[in-house]
Amino acid sequence: MSRRHRRRAKDLEFQRAAAVTTLLDQPEVDLDRLRSQACNKGLSNRELRSKAWPVLLGIDQATFAKAEYESLAVGTHRDTSVVDVDVQRSLWSYTEGWSDEKRDCSRAQLKSLLNAAIGHHHGNAFYYQGLHDIASVLLFEIGERPAFLVLRCLMTNHLRDFTRPTLEPVMELLELLMPLLEQADLELYRHVSSSGAPPYFALSWLITWFAHNVPALDQITRLFDLFVASHPLMPLYVAVIAMRASRIKLLKCDLDAAEMHRALHNLSITAFASADKLAHEAAVLFRQCPPSAVIHSRKICMNKSCAAEAHEVGGHWQVPEVPQPCKFGSSSRLRLWYEYHQSSSVFFRYVSSSIA
Repeated sequence: MSRRHRRRAKDLEFQRAAAVTTLLDQPEVDLDRLRSQACNKGLSNRELRSKAWPVLLGIDQATFAKAEYESLAVGTHRDTSVVDVDVQRSLWSYTEGWSDEKRDCSRAQLKSLLNAAIGHHHGNAFYYQGLHDIASVLLFEIGERPAFLVLRCLMTNHLRDFTRPTLEPVMELLELLMPLLEQADLELYRHVSSSGAPPYFALSWLITWFAHNVPALDQITRLFDLFVASHPLMPLYVAVIAMRASRIKLLKCDLDAAEMHRALHNLSITAFASADKLAHEAAVLFRQCPPSAVIHSRKICMNKSCAAEAHEVGGHWQVPEVPQPCKFGSSSRLRLWYEYHQSSSVFFRYVSSSIA
């Protein structure tokens, strides 16, 4: 990058930060403008995100109770042992050059953060493998205290269908991916569909908000700006835009389910489009084709998940606790495939490879 381009990028970043600061300094924050800034231009830096993410989620940071957090952080829950294992093998992406001692210190914070957020819900929201990836980004970007408030909120809102006892709600949500791809890129949709690969390649993209797949913290936090400010299914729209950005590579892939799954599973999300471009184009696609339009046009039955029914309450996105009755009758072929194969060890290796 030339000196002129670096100066221009720095000036643009300064302008973005100034715009966010102005919005946050108002006695009553204009949520529509803050949401627009987060989606279209980003929130600029850690200090601003630590303030803006809670505001966008409707969180009062004064509700943080240190004693409660410390108690929950050392408590146990159904998945305590799984959290221990996942944390122990985490934090490699954003800690290049760190000493083992420094990394272990951050892992201890991550473990406390996860246990506290899970314990706060008293068995109403469960841990899943991949939640630690999201928690890691929150911890590094905004710090342990605001990360706890944000994570505990997300677990019963944007991430609600992932924190249920089984994977069934996630399988339903993945049914929306290919119809969205059809709207974004018909040729690529036909090619991927013809391979016969089910959309399980997108599992880790969805449930980790791409934190497992995008190793650069500045890029993943830009996507988090979009996700925190948007409808809970926005990660699916980013997935489609990332696929479209990689269309030349994917169209060269043979029409074989295993090979297509491998190509998509190993896709470099930001190789062909920056996080900024992905966020902007995903927001455009969402306006053109919201989840409700896909569900009704394809008559997709959503009787296990709730994210598609998310709506705004007081300017903040809320996800219903209970799914709405299905209007279209029988289960889809994808869900029937899942139900048939879920007891197979081969199936679990196939799906778990997406987040390993």
